[in-house]
Amino acid sequence: MKTILLFSFALLLTGLCAFTFATTSIGTSNVDNLVNSVAADVEKLANQVAFSDDGKPYLTKEFTLNGDGNLHVETSGGNITVVGGSGNQVKVEMFARLNGNRDSDKTEVKEELDKYDITIKQDGNTITATAKRKASFRSQRSHLSLSFSLYTPANMASQLETSGGNISLANLTGTQEAETSGGNITTENLKGNLSLETSGGNLTSTNVSGDVKMETSGGNIRLTKCHGKWNAQTSGGNIDVTDAQGELKVATSGGQINLKGMSGSLDARTSGGGIEADIVELGKYLTLETSGGSIEATIPGGKGLDLDLEGDRVKTTLNNFSGTSEKDRIVGKMNGGGIPVKMTTSGSTVVLNYR
Repeated sequence: MKTILLFSFALLLTGLCAFTFATTSIGTSNVDNLVNSVAADVEKLANQVAFSDDGKPYLTKEFTLNGDGNLHVETSGGNITVVGGSGNQVKVEMFARLNGNRDSDKTEVKEELDKYDITIKQDGNTITATAKRKASFRSQRSHLSLSFSLYTPANMASQLETSGGNISLANLTGTQEAETSGGNITTENLKGNLSLETSGGNLTSTNVSGDVKMETSGGNIRLTKCHGKWNAQTSGGNIDVTDAQGELKVATSGGQINLKGMSGSLDARTSGGGIEADIVELGKYLTLETSGGSIEATIPGGKGLDLDLEGDRVKTTLNNFSGTSEKDRIVGKMNGGGIPVKMTTSGSTVVLNYR
């Protein structure tokens, strides 16, 4: 506990010093960039702390599998972490804290645990780890946070659910399903089909390939080096995609969309923000739509395109073009036609560049 307090104090001092330096040495115009950078680092550290306890687990169990495994994990308020590795062993660690305190008194923890049904068991190659509040205590406020950390073989499917904590999956192959009512979901180095859902947290995926569906009601979405077929939606956050390949459909009701190094088919829509897209290789189609922001895209040149560009003002270069070209609308074929390219905004500028 002392280590955590010292770390928190050091982090606070670092932030204050950075802010003072920013306002006195680099000028107030750059403070926003500094604050955003610090905020991103703090979020990353927070996720690391959430998923790597330095305290001892309250309970540990180990199992042996004889084939590809399956996990079912459920808790009512804590975090869930699953990390794949070599071998055929599964280790399940359960962490119990009163009000998030790592140094919870075990007597108090035991009293609270009596209000839960705890199940950690093996049935064939299926591992179950659940912590559910007993029916007679569900109307009472819970003072206990129960988190699970699982270390498994790489070939492992999972069904994970928590009512308020974060979920992290790494180094796995198989079908993964994860749902949280208010936390973040982080996935890294996964292969297989994914279904990820959070009611208010962020969704972050790095080096993930497969058929993926993800949804958040209010958080941001960040995808890096992701391959396959993706459907990602947020009701109010921003979407950032870097180095993605395959078929990507993204939508936000009110945020910005930034796409860098995209190869493949792309459909990106926002109801209130702008869109910037850097397309390395076109797929079967390119659709960019916003109700309130500007759109700027850069795509490979010399391709056969079916253009449909519309905005308050449309800016592009037309070579070997047949069709109609006006200030606010361009419809027609370039280089004989081919890949449909649709860019539409109802309230700003559309810019199409060629590399």
